[in-house]
Amino acid sequence: MMNFNERLKPNTEFMIYNPSDFEKSHLNVLNELYLPLIHQDAAMAYIYLQESSLHHGTLEIRFHKEIMDELNMPLSTFSALLEKLEGIGLIRTFVSNEEHDDLFIYELLLPLTPEDFFKDPMLSLYLYSHIGPNAYKKKKERLTYPMKPKNITEVTRKFTEVFQAGSGEGFTVPDASFKRENVSAGPNLDIEDFDFDVLFTHLKGTKIDRSFFTREVRMLIVKLSVLFNLNAYDVKQILLSSTTQYAGIDMEQLKYEARRYYQKESRGKLPAISKPQVAERETEQDSYIDRLESISPLDRLNDIRNNQPSDNDLKLVTDIIARTSLPNGVINLLLEYVYQQKNGDLGYNYTMKIARDWEDKGIRSAKEAYQSIMDYRKQMNAKRKGPKDRQGERKPSWMDGGRKRAEKKEAEQQPAPRKEAVQKTAKDDPEIQKMIDDFRKSR
Repeated sequence: MMNFNERLKPNTEFMIYNPSDFEKSHLNVLNELYLPLIHQDAAMAYIYLQESSLHHGTLEIRFHKEIMDELNMPLSTFSALLEKLEGIGLIRTFVSNEEHDDLFIYELLLPLTPEDFFKDPMLSLYLYSHIGPNAYKKKKERLTYPMKPKNITEVTRKFTEVFQAGSGEGFTVPDASFKRENVSAGPNLDIEDFDFDVLFTHLKGTKIDRSFFTREVRMLIVKLSVLFNLNAYDVKQILLSSTTQYAGIDMEQLKYEARRYYQKESRGKLPAISKPQVAERETEQDSYIDRLESISPLDRLNDIRNNQPSDNDLKLVTDIIARTSLPNGVINLLLEYVYQQKNGDLGYNYTMKIARDWEDKGIRSAKEAYQSIMDYRKQMNAKRKGPKDRQGERKPSWMDGGRKRAEKKEAEQQPAPRKEAVQKTAKDDPEIQKMIDDFRKSR
């Protein structure tokens, strides 16, 4: 079956499903809370889709060529922005099931209210880690509103005290789909993303009853499990500290206990995720790089640091995940590359500069990241054999291997991957071979 992204072409049709009115209050929340997480281009794409739906007929069929022209970007860039909007919960994307009908439907969702945003454990933590405690506090203060005074009595008139019902002859309750507040449900996750059957097995014999697990509670557990990399046993431990036999599961306490549990365990070995078996006929290098795609960056960091990542290490990985759209494989290769280049030092500014550079260049896999490094080294080797650099030219120091050069002098650009280049093997590069050896030892 064709991947739906492969169906995205300039002449591919789309329609916008938007039953809500996007108002100034929603724009304010988008700018205050979502913008730091999805960045300006994704926010611009979302606003464009909102505004353009007002200037076309309801469910009018249009072509993606229009998006390319209006936003002045290729479809690959739009697709990457769409992923951010889908992941953050502002857009739901559907495709037609008809065999020869290439039609995309973009359902627009309104931003969460400030209260729901700050109560969402994933969104609030990502925002906090991205902008820091001071800016986070200021944003929260700007969006809060004081409670009503205490010691008051409501004297509001009831409907029946003011109005008299009229004749109901010929009246029927309308059965139609009306414009409505189509609000986001937060990060795009499914209840199936966590194995509750395993959790319930762990909970046998405890005071925690299955009836406590409402849909709202289950979704919170899914979010916490993703955010803090918790397995069923971990969740059992935090549930025991946040549940009473009569009141059930305290959701606020559950968030607090999850944070405490992670902070306590993060110095030890982080929970590992399952890794698929690699075919024997794969090359040594391909096996190594492919495995990076299926490993959590926190797990790989834990392996690199021998189960003792520092606070700065954890902040670096968290910020890369929150501030960029780089996939796990690219982040893992980035961590190992910097680790080797800097003799074990994962400098924050240095690593973030490369991360943003790779994101700008559209690197989406560990193989592309590796090939980019190999291509640049090949270019640098050719330059060393040729004439000296002209005065005023600078080469990216982070790809040069010059460990003594200050980070502030590091380059702004790194050559984009060249697919036509011949990929070297691990045996051709002792540094990559060392990375593979280190990877084996930490498994």
